[in-house]
Amino acid sequence: MLTVKFSKVTAFSFFLYLIINSMFIIKYTQRAGLNEYLILSIYLLLIVLLYFVFLFLKENKSTRFFKISFWIILLLICSGIVFFLITVDRYTIRVDRWSALTYFWDYLVQGKYPYSTHTHIGITNHPSPFPFWQLLNLPFYLLGDVGLGLLFFLLMTAFMVQRYFQSYKKSFFFFSLLLCSPAYWWEVIVRSDSLNNSWFVFMLILWFEKSKRTLSNNFILIAIVCGLVATTRLTAILPLAIYFFKPYLNLNLKQKILFPVLVLTVSILVFSPFIFWDTNTWIFFSRNPFMNQADKGYLLILIITLAIGIFMALRWKTIEQFFYFASFFIFIFIALSQFGLFIRSDYNPEFISGSICDISYFNLVIPYCLASLSFRTES
Repeated sequence: MLTVKFSKVTAFSFFLYLIINSMFIIKYTQRAGLNEYLILSIYLLLIVLLYFVFLFLKENKSTRFFKISFWIILLLICSGIVFFLITVDRYTIRVDRWSALTYFWDYLVQGKYPYSTHTHIGITNHPSPFPFWQLLNLPFYLLGDVGLGLLFFLLMTAFMVQRYFQSYKKSFFFFSLLLCSPAYWWEVIVRSDSLNNSWFVFMLILWFEKSKRTLSNNFILIAIVCGLVATTRLTAILPLAIYFFKPYLNLNLKQKILFPVLVLTVSILVFSPFIFWDTNTWIFFSRNPFMNQADKGYLLILIITLAIGIFMALRWKTIEQFFYFASFFIFIFIALSQFGLFIRSDYNPEFISGSICDISYFNLVIPYCLASLSFRTES
């Protein structure tokens, strides 16, 4: 007999998943001249249907069935990535995250200051990823296409999710939802690396949990890792802040002071080659990635999100709760940030349909949202 247990946590996580994907459907089908509400209605019906199909399967199918199905889903996603990498001309894409990575390295190998280059969209668009993230994407640049990172981070995430959950049922559900996510496929089509960055931090958190590495038994290692993560993207700090804030409060006074000092030291060391690139003109202070990533907020919004973040960081007790609160907080953070942009646009009525609102940031919620939902598949 099919039983349905739909807790508040499951309902809200499912709501986040649907609202994020709905935003992408509305925005981009509208641009394609399609009836966005008809497509959205069909999509929502299909997702609800697939969810109930999964509820039926989980009670009537064996582990072997889910193991085979997991690998099939993963193969389908990988095939989709390869297809879009081959068929979509990257230079026709009006999203420049791939060229922000590529042109950075083009300039650097020529001995030029890399943050002074522009992207393929125009001379006013400059690279925004921080140095350590650029370094992590170097192998894909050397292979000829930074879009290959989509495959690498997907496969690494699949490995870590399965290793952590030790359940093909949960892993199958996790990647089935990913396969059915228009928001994810937008990332793939435009060769965006922002979700890759979120996968990277998500995998680190799974690794910390699985290996039982905490601030109390791996203080120096975690401080170094946090310093490196802080030099990938500013948004990468959000889930780690939620994850480590409460353990940080339990440290002694010496460690409380030492931890941010170590994180800041590591971050400065990573940035130092670019800070001291030219000590005559100090070009770093006139052209750096912070100018792209830190110029979109309001002080009041920052204070509000900080208060919400502290509240949620103190609330979670289990890793399942962490995934829920992390997805909630990141969603709120991005939503309030976009609201700040809306204010700065003088309440432009075309804010969402135009190019002012960047809904791609909501994809940062996806790993934690899917993990929160997957945790409850066997309850």
